[in-house]
Amino acid sequence: MQTSDPTHHSKLRIRGAIHEHEQDNDLELCHSVTCLLRTEFDYVSLKTTWHQLQTSNPKRPLPEIHAKWRPVIFEWFYKIVDHFLLDRGIVAIAMDYVDRFLLLHPSRSAESMTQKVYQLIAMSALYTAMKLHGGNDNGTMGAEWKLKRKTFCIKGFVKLSRGQFEPKDILDMEIHILKILSWKMNPVTFSCFLDRYMLLFPSSEHLFPSDQSRRTLKRNCVAIHVLHNLARYFVELGVCIPGITPYFQTEYSTPYINPLAPSSVSYAALLLAMDMMTLSAIPQSARQIFLARFSIAQNQIIVEQPDTRYMLMTPDSSEIQTIKDLIHFQFEPSLLLGPLPGPDEGGIDHNPFQIAQKAGMFNMEFFKDDKNGITKSPTSPLEDGMLL
Repeated sequence: MQTSDPTHHSKLRIRGAIHEHEQDNDLELCHSVTCLLRTEFDYVSLKTTWHQLQTSNPKRPLPEIHAKWRPVIFEWFYKIVDHFLLDRGIVAIAMDYVDRFLLLHPSRSAESMTQKVYQLIAMSALYTAMKLHGGNDNGTMGAEWKLKRKTFCIKGFVKLSRGQFEPKDILDMEIHILKILSWKMNPVTFSCFLDRYMLLFPSSEHLFPSDQSRRTLKRNCVAIHVLHNLARYFVELGVCIPGITPYFQTEYSTPYINPLAPSSVSYAALLLAMDMMTLSAIPQSARQIFLARFSIAQNQIIVEQPDTRYMLMTPDSSEIQTIKDLIHFQFEPSLLLGPLPGPDEGGIDHNPFQIAQKAGMFNMEFFKDDKNGITKSPTSPLEDGMLL
């Protein structure tokens, strides 16, 4: 008669508890993405119904002055935010204010707006965004902003206007913007979505056997870090593309899906980043887990709010592919793999993308000057054998 292992049932219970914990963790991660999608819908839908989207497009065309100056304003926003060493996500928030303000303004007023008034709106929107979202950060004590972060005030913005505006002009426009936007000043940004999407990837310990070497686990952690930063780089490229706004009808808009919302642009940027990394860096199993978790999060909000069906995203949809192509077209490999600016210029040890390239984590077909003929696979990049 065989004797049973006294620890056998305990092991089974432990494994069952771990599996149950993983399932609960999956649901919690998915729910956090669902909450962001719900908040975004509350902003970008502007009470648009599914029926309206099927019958006619309720969005207005992008005002001519906004179409002309929006890319310039983006560049100016980034310069100001970088000058004050603030989070670059503030730029997307400020532009959201400008977009919604112009959308909710009477169309005639927006079309006849002078350049000076437009500049005042942009300046006041950035000033408000910096005040509301550029405050104290619980970063490490060694963080750059704790050492060098500069304070900003209304007088500083008056100087930036080169004498065009007085403090009263900016403050009065700020109040006007707050009223027009009904004090809804907390949109979900592109970087918020990207950071939350990255949490849907499984950890190295969860994905790989526990007997892996420490060196292998470290490589996997580095790969995820590179993926996150590569996708963040693509998000910043994507939001600056002319016409990428969820509030107006542009050449990229369609009546059935909104591929221009922050959730969609961040999703497309992350898929493009995955396409550009090898399977040895980001395994197929990790990609599949991400897509499965994202599908759960998206389906949850669609069940709750059927009107959100117009925001449905899938990796192989034509809308997502279009955004990926637009971002990839803007991509300049030399800016990513070149030397870092400043005192570290020329130091390969300080550029994570150069380190990733040296470690064979990139599919170098994507880094060629000729951007035609690249695979359209949503999650599986080129084979490792095609690496340079």
